[in-house]
Amino acid sequence: MKKFALGILVLTLVVTITLGAEDVQAEDILADIVIEGNENVSEEEIMAVIESEIGGEYDRTQLREDMEAVYDLGYFEDINVNFQSTADGLKAIFVLQEFPVLTEININGLDGIYPREDVVDDLGVTEGEIFNVERLNSGISELRLRFQEDGYGLARFDNVDISPEGVLDIEINIGYLNEIKLEGNEKTRDYVILRELNIEPGDPVNFNKIQEGYQNLFMLEYFEDISPDLVMADEEENLANLVLEVEEGNTGSLNLGGGYRQGKDGEGNWFAFADVQEENLFGRGQTLSFNVQLGDEREYNLGFQEPHVNGTELSFGFNVYDQLRSLDPKKRIRGFTTTFGHPITETWDGEFRFKNERNLTDQLTSRSITLTGSRDTRENPVFPQSGGIDRLSTEFAGYVIGGDSKFIKYGTDNRRYFQGFRDDHAVALRLDTGFSNTELPLTEKYRIGGPDTLRGYTSRAGDNKALFNIEYRLQMIDNVQGVIFGDAGQVWDDGEVLKGSNTDHSVGLGVRLNTPLGQLRLDYAFDKDWEGTPHLSFGQTF
Repeated sequence: MKKFALGILVLTLVVTITLGAEDVQAEDILADIVIEGNENVSEEEIMAVIESEIGGEYDRTQLREDMEAVYDLGYFEDINVNFQSTADGLKAIFVLQEFPVLTEININGLDGIYPREDVVDDLGVTEGEIFNVERLNSGISELRLRFQEDGYGLARFDNVDISPEGVLDIEINIGYLNEIKLEGNEKTRDYVILRELNIEPGDPVNFNKIQEGYQNLFMLEYFEDISPDLVMADEEENLANLVLEVEEGNTGSLNLGGGYRQGKDGEGNWFAFADVQEENLFGRGQTLSFNVQLGDEREYNLGFQEPHVNGTELSFGFNVYDQLRSLDPKKRIRGFTTTFGHPITETWDGEFRFKNERNLTDQLTSRSITLTGSRDTRENPVFPQSGGIDRLSTEFAGYVIGGDSKFIKYGTDNRRYFQGFRDDHAVALRLDTGFSNTELPLTEKYRIGGPDTLRGYTSRAGDNKALFNIEYRLQMIDNVQGVIFGDAGQVWDDGEVLKGSNTDHSVGLGVRLNTPLGQLRLDYAFDKDWEGTPHLSFGQTF
């Protein structure tokens, strides 16, 4: 059995020159070239690469180059050249030893990773044909490149053998994960980190999967810094340890504020609010939030979210609320929502939400089911410069689930992020739409206006909505961002049509301040009449 280490078939080119009774002189003539030992490779194919000319002067250097050219055809494991003296000059006899015809190809080490047919195609050799070492070397190089591109950076060829009977055995060690070591997570439980990695001990080491896991952890926003490192644990067995060092950040926030709000009747009202949220409750990755607002409008909300029920991909959440809304007339609303979510594909998540709401003022009950599909492809949750967010939803109220309201609402929310003119600049776009099949109850109408939707305008409601936002974000100094923005939007009722002349729009400037309690947002917007309105809120607009 012919054995080659590390998958690179290195053969020694043996040149044996046998002369007749007298030494070869430089002025001798090359009278003839004879090929011997070729059974599967035609003489024409061999002669096509030989440049020595019959009848020309004998040239030792050229003959050596001819031998190398024949060897480079890849079909021969040994080449000898003998010489015989004739009356006309020297006869060069190329004695060739062919590789065998491939009868079987065995590839070990890639089960469950690549289909055998794909690997054989990449190798470039075929059963039933004479073995070609050059094609195999080229195929191995292509396969190495494929391993690298697919993330298998530790993959190596441990053994390549070709037997005299034509059996080709290839042993590949793809490289495996020995252990995952976590460092620095004093609060966050190990399982919360490990479930985001998509790789376990015993799995093939895949750098792409490790990068995806790193991105998953980064998007949680639990950590200030994440440093993954791959350390070899056993060179001979090709085993590596993944060492993941994290620096935990602040996952709780407390926002307090208040202000003065101008009503439609020209009268103003003072209000105050408090938002408390913990996104990594007891280090378990759960979210608990409580919101309260006091003033002309009162609101109390308590929410909880479990992203992985019993370690599965099923998520669960609920929210209970009690609200006094300054509608015309005021409405007292009390209700709850229950939400279940699960991935649909690798990038899309599905969500089912049930809402039960009671209008205590009118003594009316509304029940609805909302189906939502969403995906988040941002590369950074804090200052995204690529990717986006897509959210599609349909809400059904009444009908078979009961309640005093019957309607269907369709919503889309699409956001895109791009790098600006500099590395620390970003462009953000949002298109937010909502439609209904009938006139909606007052408490269910779409609303735009205010700091999170259409800046420079007070809130207004309708059965349908269309909203567009654009922001140019500049990282000015540490913890301070500047924003130039433009908003445009409109709501309209059932039976009406969207008219561009009725669209409200605004432009303005803003500042984002990163504080220990969260990101503070201050915007100043000018409406279409160039009247200015300040807005104070928290977090990015979108």
